[in-house]
This record gives sequence, structure tokens and C-alpha cells, in this order.
Amino acid sequence: MTTDLEGQLLKAKVELMTRSAFISTIALSLRHVITDATATADVNGTTIRYNPDFLKGLTVIQFAGLMAHECWHVAFQHLARRGNRDPIIWNCAGDYIINHMLTKAGFEIPTAGLLDKKYGEGWSTDGVYNDLMKEKKDFDTGTLMLDLREGGDDGDKDGPKLDSAVTNIIVRARTQAQMGGKNLKGEIPDEILRILDELLNPKLPWQVILQKFLDQRVHEEYSWARRNRRYPSDTYMPSLHSYGLGHLTFAIDTSGSIDDGELQEMLSEIKGVQQVFNPEYMTIIDCDSKIHKVHDIDQMTDILSLDFHGGGGTSFQPVLDYVEEHPTQALIYFTDLHGETYLDPVNYPVLWICNSDHKPAPIGETVYVDHYSTAV
Repeated sequence: MTTDLEGQLLKAKVELMTRSAFISTIALSLRHVITDATATADVNGTTIRYNPDFLKGLTVIQFAGLMAHECWHVAFQHLARRGNRDPIIWNCAGDYIINHMLTKAGFEIPTAGLLDKKYGEGWSTDGVYNDLMKEKKDFDTGTLMLDLREGGDDGDKDGPKLDSAVTNIIVRARTQAQMGGKNLKGEIPDEILRILDELLNPKLPWQVILQKFLDQRVHEEYSWARRNRRYPSDTYMPSLHSYGLGHLTFAIDTSGSIDDGELQEMLSEIKGVQQVFNPEYMTIIDCDSKIHKVHDIDQMTDILSLDFHGGGGTSFQPVLDYVEEHPTQALIYFTDLHGETYLDPVNYPVLWICNSDHKPAPIGETVYVDHYSTAV
């Protein structure tokens, strides 16, 4: 019987692939387990569990609808966003939103599934939750399919690492949908687009940080030269725009102390630099105690979908040596600064973006941030 159900599981995944690049990418990114440990089906962010008895008799379309339901919980980040809300009412609010979407898309939902025409277009999970709380609606927990499960199974990530894993899954799904030429506005609900916007839009004031960094270097270079009396006294220094950005090199610390969520934030900030300044050429170095890969970036590169390795210790010297041999206008290094405390001076500017305590960088200048959201 398990083999038959696994066959149905595969067919359900294929069915989702024919319907939505976004939700099928999420389905293919999750673990799927058939087990008696759940009464019907549930999801914790990275694993969907299905009860074998509950699956018996389901058609492929019904199975695909059940799978899509759990995947949408992941896409909406319903577990991570619940906070101190009532877990039962929050679960029900999410179910109303998702089941409306599924029926509109032509899926069948289980008999016990929550569906109310009232909570159709224009509603969000937060809005439904607030409405249910205001109505003090009393749900029969004995018949509800409560499917938001906290914690991880063996092999699952937990806590912040679980949240980071979920973030990576959602971002990957969005990238696949875009690559398929899909209109994200039509395929992904506004509530999720807002979540993606928060995840992917850069939060550091790069125009201020980078202009100050590079302008300071320009001023320093001019301050070394004796003013030529042939030029008028009102000659002004070039701005960042007139100075121009040629080749920028970024190093991303992928050591074991950097989690997946932080990595995604780093990439988002680099994308922000590309969008704001449009440098002629960019290089991104994947590194921990050594360089794993050097990514050459142009305007067609999807920075957010680059693959990174690492997980070891931290050493800054390999990157500094590489940049010494491959000249650049500036090196911008994303790290927690858990590396060498002494480094020899280099002949190019280095800007450290550090998300840890205010530990001074061995050389160059440092910007301290709080999870890449606020420059200190």
C-alpha cells in the first residue's frame, strides 16, 4: 500500500507542475512523509506529513489539492508569522484563505476543509484572523484539520534555521516562476508578494553608505596632491556619479556562523547596489576559510539564485590575496568578522559590512548593521 501511495504522491507533484511553477517548486523543495504520526496532513515549514488512511480514496487531483494546501501554508509563512496569536484561530484563518484560492483554481478540498465565500478576494490571513476573533467564532477542534505543526522531525531544521530554510524555499519558488515567464501578480497572492518584497528588497541605505565610502577615498587622493594654481579656485570635486563605478568586488562569508537567512539578506543587499549604482562589472566571491567560487556578475545574472557553499571556518586572507591579483575599485566584504584580528594593509579600499557586535575590522572601514536592516 505504501508503494501505491508513493506513486500517487509522485503523480500529485506532477499535477502541480502542470499548474503552477511557484507552488510546484515549493512542493519539490519539501520533504514528503507518509506516516501515522498525523491524523490527516500537516506541515512544519520543510516537511509535509500525510496519514496513509486519509490518503486512501483520494484522486490525484484531490491529493494535489491537499499538497498545494500545505505548500501554500509554507508560502504564506503561516508558522513564522503567527507570533502570539491564538494558534487554532490563526490556522483556521490561513485555511480559509488557502481553500478559497484552491477552489478558484479548480481543486477539490476535503469535506472537513474550511471554506466561506465571505473570505474571498481582498482578504488576508491577518484580516480573516481579526474578523474571527471579533466574532468570537467557536470551532469544533474535534473536526478541524489543524495542519500547522511546530518543531522538526529527525532530519528537519528547527528554530531560526527552520525559518531560514523556509525563506530560501519561497525565494527559490519565486525565481522559478519568474524564469518561466509567469506574471507574478497573477500567480502569487498580494499577501505573499508583500512578504517577498520584505525579503528581497535591500534595506541598507546604499546610496549614502557607498557614496560616503568612495567620496572619502576621492577626497583623500586629492588631498595628497598640491593644488595646481592654473585651475580656478572654485574647481569642485567630482561626485560619486561623475566619479563612476567600474569594477566592484563583493565577498560573502559563507562560514558555519552565517545562516541561510543571513546569506539571502547579503545577496539582496548586493542586488541593491547593482540596481542603485549599475557598476560596469561586479564579482561575488563565495568564501569561508578559502575561496569556493568566484561569480562574475552582469545585468542578466539573477544574483538571488546563485549557489553558495562553505560551512567551515573564516579567513579573510585568501580573498584579500585574490583581490590583490585581480584589481578592483573596492572590496565590500559581508561577514560577522569572526576571522583574523590582524591583516597586512592593502592598496585598495575595503568596506566591511558586519552583522555582529561592534568589533573593529583589522583594516579598512566598517559598517555595523542589525541583520542588514539598519546601519549603525
